[in-house]
Amino acid sequence: MPRPISSLLLLAATALLLAPASAAAQQSGAILIWPVHPVIEGEAGAAALWIENPGKAPVTLQTRIFAWSQEGGKNVYAAQDELLATPPIVTIDPGARQLVRLTRTAPPPTEAERAYRLIVDELPVESGDSAAAGGATVTFRMRYSLPLFSYARGAGPKALAARKTPQPAPRLSWSIGQDAGGAWLKVRNSGAVHARLTDVALGEGAARHTVAAGLLGYVLPGREARWPLAGMPASGAPLILSVNGAPAGPIAPKSE
Repeated sequence: MPRPISSLLLLAATALLLAPASAAAQQSGAILIWPVHPVIEGEAGAAALWIENPGKAPVTLQTRIFAWSQEGGKNVYAAQDELLATPPIVTIDPGARQLVRLTRTAPPPTEAERAYRLIVDELPVESGDSAAAGGATVTFRMRYSLPLFSYARGAGPKALAARKTPQPAPRLSWSIGQDAGGAWLKVRNSGAVHARLTDVALGEGAARHTVAAGLLGYVLPGREARWPLAGMPASGAPLILSVNGAPAGPIAPKSE
């Protein structure tokens, strides 16, 4: 059973890799990771994740997979035993690459898709000088976080494409709220698949307020997410955004 953990503990003192849809690989710090949108098809037992070290020194990495949900508009991560990253810890030499298999340890989900978060941590390195002095120094540490989706049998992107069946789309609605912390944008997804929101703006023309020039975030199926706004937009301002890489367009507000 998934065991909830603190998202603050999971993400503290780290750098997150939140990749744009058009990227084939992302580099941040000393490593390359691809694909940046890994999926496990319902008919597959595993998926491949490649990590490359283009740097000049070996790097040691730990890969873990967490269950991912959203509660109260915030991301929630939990330990799980449905997927396993193997090998979990690797040391990659300069110029080398490593295959990490993302393997199912349970049957495919019964819902169309299930969300996970793939976390790759660069482990601390002890410097020679500090070791000689009897101490240890963390010389570099980064964290990379990628979305990972596992699909039911026949529901994955490749399976649908093979049957020439249209890919399902999320169903989004939105609202603007305000509390003591300021204004915020809330987006709900009542569809069966996730929504990746990019190029988000409120209003048009001179009244346009850019919320995110690139990736804003994800809204999981049957969930809602919220993001702070710099100010309260004008009443009636449309929300314009790109969903899962489609051309940007407006979505209807939530009727309450």
